[in-house]
Amino acid sequence: MVWEDLVAERIAVESYNEIIRYLGNDDPTTRIAMEQILAKEEEHADDMKKLLETLSKDERRAEHS
Repeated sequence: MVWEDLVAERIAVESYNEIIRYLGNDDPTTRIAMEQILAKEEEHADDMKKLLETLSKDERRAEHS
């Protein structure tokens, strides 16, 4: 489930990047809002990645015990 959440976050990040590119400098207010949302989505993706790394390490330790 964590892997699926990470994939979803990455899709969201790419979607917001596309929106920001589309907006360019034509709508700075909306662009700023999208950039703020993008930053949160990137944080969420980083959190999911770190969680997967932690789970993987824990799983390897359990195998060696």
